[in-house]
Amino acid sequence: MVLLILALASCQSNPEVTQVPTAPAPQPKLATGSALPADTATPQRASEMKQSVALTSNALQLVAQPSGSTTEIPLGMPQEELVALLNKVLAQKVASVGINSECGVGPLKMATWGNGLTVAFQQKKAGNWLFAGWSVGAPAGTSPKPTTMAGVGIGSTRAELESAYVIKRMKTSLGQEFSTADGLYGILDGPGPEARITSMWSGVSCVFR
Repeated sequence: MVLLILALASCQSNPEVTQVPTAPAPQPKLATGSALPADTATPQRASEMKQSVALTSNALQLVAQPSGSTTEIPLGMPQEELVALLNKVLAQKVASVGINSECGVGPLKMATWGNGLTVAFQQKKAGNWLFAGWSVGAPAGTSPKPTTMAGVGIGSTRAELESAYVIKRMKTSLGQEFSTADGLYGILDGPGPEARITSMWSGVSCVFR
């Protein structure tokens, strides 16, 4: 009888409780997509192993070579930490850092690299600038262009885009815009299947329509 009571008690589900933090939440940690150690995606570690940057919805990813295992760089990472990390992985210094005060969401600090990647940061009440989104455009030099894990990036055709993602297309003041359900956005240079992607973004952006 005692065993039966204990078994019934253990099967009862506890109600879900939403906790409201009373203190500043800890900075987000990089989420690994494989059995890699949790400290893989740090500036020091990035210099010790070959990695590349991949685009994904509302985040960036580090891709280890040659294994292909991924480590997510989530939104919310502090500016200094993320810029140092990307400098190491991309093997180039950030080309420019500046604040755009005319964005609809408020001022954004933009860090841009020569491969066309721009990372946007929003300032929080504590004064910290935190990773809020990314965008890509044409690279300034011959650096490899960042793409998604499916190989979609600047210069990919609409046909290649649609072979990898289910997209919604619309004509806007920006041109032929596209979007995916999970938050990937971009612009094509035309309506046909051979039209090419000219820009992409995800997360908080500074797009004027």
